[in-house]
Amino acid sequence: MRVIGLTGGVGAGKSLVLSILKEEYGAEVIKADEVAHELMEPEEEGYLAVTEALGEGLLKPDGTIDRKALAARIFQDDNARKTVDGIIHPLVWKTIRNKISASQAGLIVVEFAIMNEKTDDSWEEMWYVRASKENRIRRLAENRGYTREHSERIIASQAPESEYLNRCTRVIENNGSMEDVKDQLAEILKS
Repeated sequence: MRVIGLTGGVGAGKSLVLSILKEEYGAEVIKADEVAHELMEPEEEGYLAVTEALGEGLLKPDGTIDRKALAARIFQDDNARKTVDGIIHPLVWKTIRNKISASQAGLIVVEFAIMNEKTDDSWEEMWYVRASKENRIRRLAENRGYTREHSERIIASQAPESEYLNRCTRVIENNGSMEDVKDQLAEILKS
């Protein structure tokens, strides 16, 4: 079993890399964001801990967490953000470790975007998907409808490239074609 951590800034092309790894190499993909969302479903461990810590005022009438209200609260209240991060991040990594342990896949890729969180050492290598700022802004406009200003704000809020480079063992350049990315992945996976 080969376990790889995959990261990169918004719009860098992590989804493209994941789809190639899944379709062409049979990788099992675990996305930290999806794990976090699962943990926030009613009666899940994260849901129970967050509603206990922040109160039930964040719940919709159907009992689910109002994600927009939660996002607004943690954006405005640094203590609320630290509380939620302190609850959810450890649960995410515990769940990911459990998924890796239970997997029968020969290749597992754990994808996460936030570089400054306390990540885990559940993988042998960490890969960084890199793209120029202009390519990222263009992709975010095309794929998500973001304005240039919104994209620049998100990019500025993420870890600097130097932090990614310091913590990653491989860099996948995603400024060219899909074939360029496929060639890089083939070369990396041969080694």
